[in-house]
Amino acid sequence: MLEFEAQAIEDPIKILTADHKPDAMNRAFWLTMKARAAFFKGDIQAAQKYYDNAKFYVKEHPLSLSSGYWYLYRAFFSIEQGELPKAKQYIKQARLSFTQQKASDLLIRTDAMEAVIAVWREEYSLALKSLQTAQGYISRNPESVDDTTKLMVYDSLTAYYLTLQFYVKALGYAYQAQDLARENGNLLDGLPVKYNLCLVLLRANLIDKAEQCYHEMHDLAHTKNLPRYEFWGLSGLGKIALNKKEFKEAIEYFKQAKLAQVNAIINPAHLIVLNNNMALAYSDIKDFDKALAQLSFSKELLKSYDNTLNNRYTRQTLKIEADVYQAKQDLPQTIATLRTYVKFLEENDEVSKNRNQFKTNGLIETQRQRVQLVSSANTNSAQAGQSEDGTGSHDLLKAYIVIALLVVTLMVVVAYYRRSKSNLTEVLNYKDFGTGLYNRRYFVEQFEVVSNRTIDYAMALIELDGIRDPEFQSRGREEMLKLAADLILKQFRDDGDLVCRVSEEEFVILCEGMKKAVLQKRLSAFKEALREQEKLNNVSFSGALICSEEGDFGNIFAELESRLVHVKRNAPGQVVAF
Repeated sequence: MLEFEAQAIEDPIKILTADHKPDAMNRAFWLTMKARAAFFKGDIQAAQKYYDNAKFYVKEHPLSLSSGYWYLYRAFFSIEQGELPKAKQYIKQARLSFTQQKASDLLIRTDAMEAVIAVWREEYSLALKSLQTAQGYISRNPESVDDTTKLMVYDSLTAYYLTLQFYVKALGYAYQAQDLARENGNLLDGLPVKYNLCLVLLRANLIDKAEQCYHEMHDLAHTKNLPRYEFWGLSGLGKIALNKKEFKEAIEYFKQAKLAQVNAIINPAHLIVLNNNMALAYSDIKDFDKALAQLSFSKELLKSYDNTLNNRYTRQTLKIEADVYQAKQDLPQTIATLRTYVKFLEENDEVSKNRNQFKTNGLIETQRQRVQLVSSANTNSAQAGQSEDGTGSHDLLKAYIVIALLVVTLMVVVAYYRRSKSNLTEVLNYKDFGTGLYNRRYFVEQFEVVSNRTIDYAMALIELDGIRDPEFQSRGREEMLKLAADLILKQFRDDGDLVCRVSEEEFVILCEGMKKAVLQKRLSAFKEALREQEKLNNVSFSGALICSEEGDFGNIFAELESRLVHVKRNAPGQVVAF
C-alpha cells in the first residue's frame, strides 16, 4: 500500500485521471488516494465524493489497513471542513485500525495528525504528547520509518512551534520537511510543507524570504493548475504587501485569492483571515465602508463556525472593527464594538482565570452607569424644555452643556475601554499561566529594549530534564514546573533580572549589568535548590550562557539555542559558559 503511495505522491493529478484501479489494490485505499489528490488540487466537492464512496467499503472492514488509511486522511479533510470533533473521532478509529494491524509507520502518522488536530483545538499539551511519542519512535528506529512518515511528523512539529511563536524551532523542522519532500519528489505532501514554511518565514518577520517562498508556491500552483495553493500563494503575497504598507497591491492580491478560493477553500478560519486582512488594507486607504463590508462577511461566517477557535477569530474581527470605527471617528460604534470585544475576552478561559485581578466587569459597569447618568440628564433636559416654553433660551444653553458633557463622557469611556482592552491583551500576550512567569513574546520585546542600551548583560537558556517522566500525571508535571520556576526566581533580582518560560521546559534568564561568571554561580545555586526539594529530586537541567561582550551574532537567541543543543549532546546536566 505504501509502495503505491510512494509512486502516487510524485504526480497526484495522474491518479485523478485514471479510470480504473490496479487489479491488486483495495478499493477503499484507491478511492482514498483519489480523494487526497482531489483535495490537494482544490476540488473539494470531488474529494468529498471519493471519501463518501470509500466509506461503504470502510464500514465492511473497519479495522483493516486500508480503512485505517481512510480514517487518517478523512480526519485531515474534516479539519478543512471546520469539523474538529469529527476529525478527533476519525483519528481515534485510525489508531484502532493501525494498532490491530501493527502498522508502526501509520501509527506514527496518526500521532502527527492527532497533534495537528490538537493544535487546532488549542489543546497544546495533548499536541506535545503526541509529537513526543512520534519523535521517540523515529529516534529509536530511524531506518525503519519511511520518509513520508518522517515528513508528516516534521510538518506537524512545524505547525506546533509556529502556533507557539517559537520560530527558530519551527523553521528547523520546516526545512527538514522540505528537504525530505524534494529528495523524494513528493509533490502531494511537499506543497503543504511549503505553505507552512512560508507562514513561518512571514511570522518570523523574514519578509524577503517569505515573499520569495510565496512566489515559488504560487508559480508552481499556477503551472500545475492547483487552485488551492494558488489561493495560499496569493493570500500570502497579500500579507507581504500589507506588511510593506503597499495597501492597494495587497487588496489586488486578496481579490485574486478570493477568486481562487471558490471550491478550493472551505475552512471558515481561512476565509475569515482573508476577509479581515482585506478589511485592514481597505481601512489603511481610508475606504472604511469596504473595510466594514469585509468584516461583515467574517461575522457572518462566525455565526455558523462551531469551533473552539470561534472566540479567537471573533475577537480578532471585533478588534479590527473597533479600529476601523475609531479611524472613521465613529465614537458610539467604537464603544459598542469594544464592549462586545471585552465580553469575548471575558469568555476566554485564560482571561477568566484572571477575572478578579483585572476586575473587567467593574470597569464595564462603571462606564455603563456613567453613560446612563448622562443619558438621564439629557432626557430630563428634554422634558424640561417641553414643559417650560417661557425659558427657551435657558433650556437651549442647558442642552448645549449636556451635549458637550456627552461628547467628553464618550471620549472618557473610549479611553477606559481601550485601557481595559490593553490590560487584558497584555495578560494574554505576555504571561505564561502555568508558571506565572513572562512568556517568550515578552522576552523578545524586552530583549530588543535591553540590547539597544549601553549596559552589558548576560543571558542563559536552560532546559529542565526529568519532568516528562510518564509516571507523573499532567497535573503533577505542571506543579513541578511551577515549583521549579519559583526556585529560579528566588536566585535572581527583582530589578534588573528577567526570567521567562520560552517553551515547554525551557527558561531564559536575562541579567543586566551581570557577568557570565556571576550568572553561572546563580545557576549553581539553583541546582543546589533543586536537590534540596524532595518533589524535584529527579529533576536536573542543562544550560548555555552568552553575554553582550561576545559581539553581535545576528540572532543571538538562535545562537544561544544552538549552544544549548551542543550542551545537551556533549555535557547533559551541565551549565556551559563557552
